[in-house]
Amino acid sequence: MKLKVFLGVILALIVSGIGYFYYLGAFDTVQVKEETLGPFYVLSHDRVGNYRNVGETFEAIQKEFPEKGIKNYKLFGIYKDNPNTVPEEKLRCEVGALFSEPITEIPSGFSLPLKYKVIQKKRYLTADFPLRSFVSIFLGIFKVYPELTKVCIEKGCDMNGKASMEIYEPIVEKNTKYLFSLDSVGID
Repeated sequence: MKLKVFLGVILALIVSGIGYFYYLGAFDTVQVKEETLGPFYVLSHDRVGNYRNVGETFEAIQKEFPEKGIKNYKLFGIYKDNPNTVPEEKLRCEVGALFSEPITEIPSGFSLPLKYKVIQKKRYLTADFPLRSFVSIFLGIFKVYPELTKVCIEKGCDMNGKASMEIYEPIVEKNTKYLFSLDSVGID
């Protein structure tokens, strides 16, 4: 009897785990396409160190922006170095908020130094992946980047020294858009 209960619990856990990963998009096919996007108007914070720590910046933005009356933005990250070839402590990135319209006034008093810039309209290889939980971010990295890299190589683009960009929309669209620039000038 105890064995049947134990096996039942194990089976339920396995089915639940598979269901959860299905919900997160683990079994979705990654569709890579070419798009012209931008311009993007961004408030960003430069960081150096392990990419896993960018969540601290996102948390500060999500807490402080509403307090300053800033709304209607998406979160983004520009990852400037390949984490497979650059030591963790030297990884450079830029993370912050992306707006669809220019910002006329930048409020002061943030806990992080923020800079305003415009990322001009460019051609990108893009892929979308569901953003349903924190785990989705890591799952997307492991599913999307190999596909984007493969298509980039097939198109003859050189990613050496180029940044990648991720745009996160966790509220309405529940999506992460991954971007590789196809233009000779990269994202940054």
